[in-house]
Amino acid sequence: MMMPNIKELFLDTNILIYYTNPQLPQHPLAVQAVDTAYQSGIELLVSPQVLREYLAANTKFIKNNTQLTYDKIRTNFETFLNQFRVLDDNRQVLNTLNDLLKTVTVAGRHIYDANLVATMQNYGIQHLLTNNPADFTVFSSIITVLPLSPTP
Repeated sequence: MMMPNIKELFLDTNILIYYTNPQLPQHPLAVQAVDTAYQSGIELLVSPQVLREYLAANTKFIKNNTQLTYDKIRTNFETFLNQFRVLDDNRQVLNTLNDLLKTVTVAGRHIYDANLVATMQNYGIQHLLTNNPADFTVFSSIITVLPLSPTP
């Protein structure tokens, strides 16, 4: 994945999930994308929401997962805290979300996507790496979505 002229890259939850679980078919793509960005000096960013979603998604199916134990998930979480810049989720982000919802209509689970975009806007972050680019199409005029998988 080419990432020219990118200084900061916000990571969606699914990227962290794929990055840490070798059982998933997207794992090699996530490892390549994250490692390439990191080695290129791109600052990797997440929010508390992304980290909570990572914990919730991975611990939900812990009994069926032979690769990720509770301790491994927790260790991954600590690694993320140390290796990624965690952007504060604060009142300013909520105000930005409120302003964003005045211009873009989203509902249900897409409010979480809107909150990620509001976090990015609040901190002046332009680029998002995700495996769900369609979830962010409505925001394409304000952020640049980098899909993990190339579109056919």
